[in-house]
Amino acid sequence: MALKVLSCRASRRAVTGLLGTAIAVTGTAWAAAPARGITALLAAQYAAWTPASGDTTPLATLRAQGLDWGTATARLRPLYDDAHAYAELRGVARLPDGRETVGVLRAALYVGGSGGNVLLLNDEWCVQDRCSARTRFVLQRQGQPDTLLPEPKLVPLIADDDLIDGPVPDCLAGVTLGVQYLPSRYDTTLTALATVPPDVQATCDDAGIQVALVTRPLQLNWNAAARKFVRVR
Repeated sequence: MALKVLSCRASRRAVTGLLGTAIAVTGTAWAAAPARGITALLAAQYAAWTPASGDTTPLATLRAQGLDWGTATARLRPLYDDAHAYAELRGVARLPDGRETVGVLRAALYVGGSGGNVLLLNDEWCVQDRCSARTRFVLQRQGQPDTLLPEPKLVPLIADDDLIDGPVPDCLAGVTLGVQYLPSRYDTTLTALATVPPDVQATCDDAGIQVALVTRPLQLNWNAAARKFVRVR
């Protein structure tokens, strides 16, 4: 099942920690994160995670079933690249009501020096024909609880005009675009992609408009000294 990104801008509710829980990863010098690896980070935080009620991502579904990290990830298709501090977890899980949820979690760690590192978490998932996406930015400092960072602290303001490629189609007229952020595996770039609510997506589909073809990605790059993303000129 192919994922279609349909959600609005990622929620800014108070959700701390890697996977929704305020925890501290102590004894780990994240200024040298690749030496230990993002795999160990994800495993440690998964163990301390209690998923929020209603979280239907595959990993949250498996965690809610009480599965440990090794068992849960064995049911997914994990990709771990500790050298580049990047990981993906793709797969399918069955919800308590019998429906399937299919999705991918992408995680990337951006080294920010003594002020702490930023862990980016991007989820895309579908339950039946309803698809969603969310991106979270988590500040990690040695020996301190994780802190969810608001998007404006890390990402420059992105206007709808920055994401529309050409004339605005009728199905997007008056629609405020959402944004999700996809990390790169091999470098510190970040791709901002336009997202729309499911009803808008359906209207565009009915009109024969492919949202992905009338919008354009925006490239950002990590500035470690400033600990934020900047536009690629």
